[in-house]
Amino acid sequence: MKHCINCGEEIADDADVCPECGVNQTASLESAHGQRSADEKYCVSCGALINKQAELCPECGVDQPSGSSSSSEQVVAGILAILLGGLGVHKFYQGNTKLGVLYLCLFWTAIPALLGLIEGILILIADEEEYERKYADGSILGR
Repeated sequence: MKHCINCGEEIADDADVCPECGVNQTASLESAHGQRSADEKYCVSCGALINKQAELCPECGVDQPSGSSSSSEQVVAGILAILLGGLGVHKFYQGNTKLGVLYLCLFWTAIPALLGLIEGILILIADEEEYERKYADGSILGR
């Protein structure tokens, strides 16, 4: 068992989202919750309240997951969309196989290349929250 970074409740080791508070366990926390202030999180191992930027828990010494990987994923997805968007490579990278295959099937029309260029620019200029909301799941349209 591990602990939610947002509410501190015990959750399954393989849980991506906390069933108690609904927070994605790889997300960066922006606001306070319960006893936790905006600059704190709970240790995923022991549940101790620690600094949000801490890489190691001072209580148990366990490495903490970082939420900063989404910005590097965003840059990679944007560059892939610009350079190889016509083949749908960015869609495969983002985990949206259906759209990746659609782009691949229609690459000869040059429409996916144009869409890839536009998506790449939009992905690169989007802030992290907007990227997660609109593009991280590979959807064309934001929810």
